[in-house]
Amino acid sequence: MHRKVNARDLAIGMFVADLDRPWIDTPFLLQGFLVDDEEQLRQLRQHCQWVMIDPQRSVGPEFDAPVRKPVVPTRKQEDAPRVVVQRSETPAGQSRAAPPAAGGGKATPAPGTKGADPRKPAAAGGTREFAVSVDNPGARGQGLAPARGSDHESDETQVPAEKRGFWGQLREGVSGLFARKSDELEHTAAEPEPVPPPAEPVRASFLPETVQITIYEDKQTVEEEVGAATIAYDRTSQLLNSVVEDIRAGGNLQLESVEEVIDDMVQSMVRNPDALMWVARMREQDLTVYGHGLSVAVSLVAFGRHLGYPKEQLSQLGMLGLLLDIGKIKLPRELLEKSARLTSDEFEQIKEHVDLGLDILNATPNIHPDVLEGIAQHHERMNGTGYPANMMGEKICVFGRMAAIADTYAAVTKRRPYAEAISPHEALQMLSNWSGTQFHADMVEQFIQSIGVFPVGSLVELSTGEVAVVVTHNKIKRLRPKVLVVTEADKTPHRHPSMRDLLYDVSDSPAFIRRGLPSNAYGLDPSEFYLN
Repeated sequence: MHRKVNARDLAIGMFVADLDRPWIDTPFLLQGFLVDDEEQLRQLRQHCQWVMIDPQRSVGPEFDAPVRKPVVPTRKQEDAPRVVVQRSETPAGQSRAAPPAAGGGKATPAPGTKGADPRKPAAAGGTREFAVSVDNPGARGQGLAPARGSDHESDETQVPAEKRGFWGQLREGVSGLFARKSDELEHTAAEPEPVPPPAEPVRASFLPETVQITIYEDKQTVEEEVGAATIAYDRTSQLLNSVVEDIRAGGNLQLESVEEVIDDMVQSMVRNPDALMWVARMREQDLTVYGHGLSVAVSLVAFGRHLGYPKEQLSQLGMLGLLLDIGKIKLPRELLEKSARLTSDEFEQIKEHVDLGLDILNATPNIHPDVLEGIAQHHERMNGTGYPANMMGEKICVFGRMAAIADTYAAVTKRRPYAEAISPHEALQMLSNWSGTQFHADMVEQFIQSIGVFPVGSLVELSTGEVAVVVTHNKIKRLRPKVLVVTEADKTPHRHPSMRDLLYDVSDSPAFIRRGLPSNAYGLDPSEFYLN
C-alpha cells in the first residue's frame, strides 16, 4: 500500500513510487527510485509538493517489519467465518467539479448505507463511459503488474479529490459497473440492443469562438485506410530525419516540405483517424530520440479532429506536434540518452530545448504564430510549475495546453533509455490524476474521448478471457470497439487472429473489454499483429 508523504517530510531510505506531476517535468527520469542522498531530497522538494512512497520497498528502522512469532491456529479460529469488507459506493453521476454542500453540510450517503433514501436510485454513470477504469481486481495474480494509475487506489482517502482527477472520482461512483455479475445481467439477450444515433456535437468550452466547428465522419474503414496511413507516416518520419540532418549541418528548415507531409497526415486522419493512430502505435518503437514529435503530431491531429477544428488548423496542430522538440537537435545526444538521474545543471540544460527550438523556427519564414506560441508553451503547466515562463491557467494558449497533454501522453507510452513504456490505458489514468493541477481538466477529458479509453493498438483482455488488440473505436459505445483477437481464452496465441466488432456481437454472451493490459502482457507484442 502506497503512502502519501509531503515533500518536506521525505527522508533518505524512502522509495518514491509516484510524483504529484509528470516525471518528464523533473530530473527523475526513472519513475520509482530509492532516495539515497541529500541532493535527491533537495530536488524532490524543489519540484514536488507531495509524493507517494512504497513502505515495502523503503529501507530503515521505520520500515523494518517486526518479527512475529508464528501463530498456531486453534480449531475455533479455523471454524471462524471469514469477514468480507466491501467498499461502499459513492453515488454515480456527480459532477467532477461539484462543490461541497453549502454551510459545510453532510454529503448525501451512498445507497445501501445508513441514512440513504431507498426510493432514490444512484445516478447512472453511463454518460461518462469513457472515464471508467475497468481494471478487474479478480484478474490480479496472473503475473501482471497493476496499472500505475492504480497507485492512488489504495490511498484515495489520503489524496484530495482535486488531485485524483475525474478518472479516480468517477471510478468510485461506478465501481463494479463492469463486474461479471452486472455484465451477465446486461447481456442476457441474444439480440443486440438498438444503436442510438450519435449525439449532436457540442463546442468544447475552451475553444475560441473564432473556431468554426467542422463535423467529420469516417469515410474509410481502418482496413481501407491503413495503406495510405502507412505511406503518410513513413514520409513524415523520413522528412523528420532529413530535418534533423539539415539543421545539424547548419541548414534551415524547409517549411514547404513539412507542410506537404503534414497535409498527407491530416487528409488520412480526416478520412479515418484510427488508421494512422494504429500505424503510429505499431511503429513508434522504431523512432529515434528525435522522432517523439511524430507521435505527438498524430495525437494532436486526432485531438483537434475530435474537437472540430477545420483542416487548416489540424495542419497547424500537426506541425506543432512534429516540431515541438526540434530544439533538442542542439543538445548533446549523450544528455538526451542518459539512463540515470539528471543533475540540476543537466535538467536546466534540457529545459533550454524550448528556446533553442524557437530560435530555429524564428529563422524560418511563414510559420504560423499559433504554432510558435504552442511550441513556446508546451511545457507550461496550469498551476505555474512548468517552464520556461512559469505561466498559469488561462494565460497558456489553447494550443499550448493541448500540446502539453499530447506531449506527456506520447512520452510515457514510448520506451526510452531511462524508462520503460507504460500501456496507453495506464497513461490516460495518469493524465486523469494530473488533470486540474498540471493540465486543463476539460481538455484531458476531451483528449481521452478523442483517442479512446483503450487507444488504438492497446492490448486488452475480453470477458471471454481472450486477449485482443484494439483496432478502431466505436463512437457510440466506447467500451465496445472493433478488436483483433490474438489469443485463445487460455492466452495461447491464435494461429489466425480474427477481427471482431464488439458492438455487433450477437452471441448468447456478448464479449466486452474486461481490462486493459500492459504492452508486453503474456509475452505478446502488438506490433506483431500489424494490419496488412
